[in-house]
Amino acid sequence: MKKNITTIIIVSVLVVAGIWWWVSSGGTGGVPINIPGTSGPTLQLVDRLKNIKIDTSFFNDQEFLNLEAAPKTDISSLSRGRSNPFTSRKK
Repeated sequence: MKKNITTIIIVSVLVVAGIWWWVSSGGTGGVPINIPGTSGPTLQLVDRLKNIKIDTSFFNDQEFLNLEAAPKTDISSLSRGRSNPFTSRKK
């Protein structure tokens, strides 16, 4: 029982010391996301993607409007295969 109390006290002291050290060192310590004056190749690609404008005027073009869907192929005359092609033919 005495070992358990000693262990709990030691762990508690370490946790409190860790929290105190973390708070006194400035908190999160993270890296700022936006650093002025820097842009890597990924950010340049993102900027290029933001500037893309898609021209959808071809949807109103008469040639596009005159397009017709291909007719469906009649497959009723074809013979149907096995229901499970992976089974062996031996029975």
